[in-house]
Amino acid sequence: MKIDVIKVAIAGIGNIASGLLQGIIYHNIYKGKKDKLLYPKISSYEVKNIKIVAAFDVDSEKVGKDLADAIFAQINSTPQFVSVEKTDVNVLKGPLKDGLSGHLQEVITVAEGTEANVVEVLKESGAEIFICALPSGAEEAVETYAQAALDAEVAFINCTPTSIANNPVWGRKFKKANVCLLGDDLQSLSGGTVLHKGFLDVLREQGVIIKDTYQLDVAGGLETLNTLDDDRKQYKREVKERAIRESFGNDMNLASGTSDYLEFLGNRRVGHFWIRGEGFMEMPVKIDIRLETLDGPNAAGTLVDVIRATKVAINRTGSGPISSICAYGFKAPPVTTDRYTAHIWFSEYIQGIRSE
Repeated sequence: MKIDVIKVAIAGIGNIASGLLQGIIYHNIYKGKKDKLLYPKISSYEVKNIKIVAAFDVDSEKVGKDLADAIFAQINSTPQFVSVEKTDVNVLKGPLKDGLSGHLQEVITVAEGTEANVVEVLKESGAEIFICALPSGAEEAVETYAQAALDAEVAFINCTPTSIANNPVWGRKFKKANVCLLGDDLQSLSGGTVLHKGFLDVLREQGVIIKDTYQLDVAGGLETLNTLDDDRKQYKREVKERAIRESFGNDMNLASGTSDYLEFLGNRRVGHFWIRGEGFMEMPVKIDIRLETLDGPNAAGTLVDVIRATKVAINRTGSGPISSICAYGFKAPPVTTDRYTAHIWFSEYIQGIRSE
C-alpha cells in the first residue's frame, strides 16, 4: 500500500529538528500506542507520513553530515529517544545573514564552503513545506528563507518570533503567490505560554480579576543561550507578553520570558508561574507553580500537528496565512484568540467546516 508522504524541508538543525525527526521515527515504531496525540490523524495523515527531504544549517558540526548524525551534534541537547538510521539527507550550508548572536558565535563555528541555492534544493527535493527553526532574532536570515519558500512555491512554517505570518506585507505576498504561510513563534505543546494562558483562562472564567502575574523560566538549550543577547531576549519577551495581553487585556502587571541560561540543564526548561488575583469580596487568590519540560519534544509535539494541517491546506489550494492553524500552533498569529477558541478553529478547519 502506497503511503502518502508529506515532504518537508527544515532550516536550523537544532533541538526542534531533533525532536521532529525522532518523533516521526518514534510514531513509526510504536504506531501511536505509547502516547496519545490530540490528533492521531489529521485528514488521512499520521505523524509517520511526515518525511524530511532537505535540511540547512551553518554549523560546521552539522553541515555535510547526514541529518541522522547532525541532530546529535554535541551542541544540541535533546536526548536520544530512538535509534535513528541514516536518512540520505545531507545537511547543506544555508545563508548565514544575522543567524548567530554574539553568544552563539562563541560556541558555533560557521562551516566553510559555498552556501546552497535554497530555492533549487527545495524544488529538486520535492519539498511541499519549508520549516524555519532558526534562533530567535535572526530576522534577515528568516526573511531570506521566507523569500526562498515563495520563489519555490513551497508552504512556509515560521517557528521563530520574526514577524512573517503576522506581517501584512508578507501575508499579501504569499496570498498573491497562492502559497500557504504559517506562524509566528511556535507554541510548545505544554510550554510556558500555553499553560500560563490556561491558568489565566480558568481564573477569568470563575470571575477572578488578575492583578499581577509572571511566567519566567530558565533553560539550557541553545535557544536560551541565544536570548542572552539583550536585543534578542527583549524581542522574545515582547512576543510572549503580547500573546498573553491580547487575550487578557492590559490592565494587569505582567512579565513573561526566559530569565537565564543554565548550561547544566541541557534540554530541560524549568518554568515558574505566579499569579495574584482577587475573587468574590476581593478575596485574595494566589498561584505558585513550577513546571519542568524538555524543549525538543515539547516543540515537536505541536509542529507535527501544524505540518499535517498545512498539508491539508495545500490540498485545498489554500494561500497566505491560514488563521486557524496559526492561532492553534503559534504565540504570535496574524489573528489572535483565546486558547479554547483556537482549538475549535483548528478542529473545524481540519474537518473542512472552517475555510481558513
